[in-house]
Amino acid sequence: DEYFLKKDEVIKTIFHSRYVNLYNLLRDHLSEESYVSIVRNKILVDVQGEDLLFQIFTSNILQRNSGEEAPFFEFIQRVCSECLGEDGCPKKLKPGCGGFGIRNFLTLFLSIEVTKAMLEASNAKDRGDDAGYNFAQRKVDLFTEQLNESNPLLTAISDAMTMEGIARDKIAASHEEEKKEDNEKWRLVMEKESLAKARANEKLMECNAKYQRLMKELRESQSQK
Repeated sequence: DEYFLKKDEVIKTIFHSRYVNLYNLLRDHLSEESYVSIVRNKILVDVQGEDLLFQIFTSNILQRNSGEEAPFFEFIQRVCSECLGEDGCPKKLKPGCGGFGIRNFLTLFLSIEVTKAMLEASNAKDRGDDAGYNFAQRKVDLFTEQLNESNPLLTAISDAMTMEGIARDKIAASHEEEKKEDNEKWRLVMEKESLAKARANEKLMECNAKYQRLMKELRESQSQK
């Protein structure tokens, strides 16, 4: 009830926090001009190491009737950040720059589900369906909790992948320069990060399984009423 009374204020706060979170994520990866352009054009951004992934989505296409699910286009641009190299010049573009948006994929899915559940709650409230409202609101809570639990794990995976890539490049360089000590040092780093990535992936799967179970239990309890 409190949400519906303060809906406009809540939405305004969320929109503002989204831009704050974007800056906290990007920091000095981009110039102020680029940052403002991302916000103005509502571009979804993910960061992996010093690389960026830009994503933007069209409205539904080939939609037969309003309200029906329909496909849409996704446009992706992988870029290196605007950080400077040790020589003071912009860093060179490299293959695979920008990753694949590991945070965005799950975030987008859960955001869509939260939006659908919030609409379901609103419709239930309008028709005076208390049970339907409580059911939809519980779905909103579960999806939000899953997102909050998943994000740190996705960040851990992303960070581990970044360090794996750095270690791999250092190993290749040490081979060329015949530096055995450096080779061994970075090989250990790569093994450590590979293990960290595997552990975070395992925890992420456990998290997904947990919320699938909770959602199933919620739907079963609703069908029994």
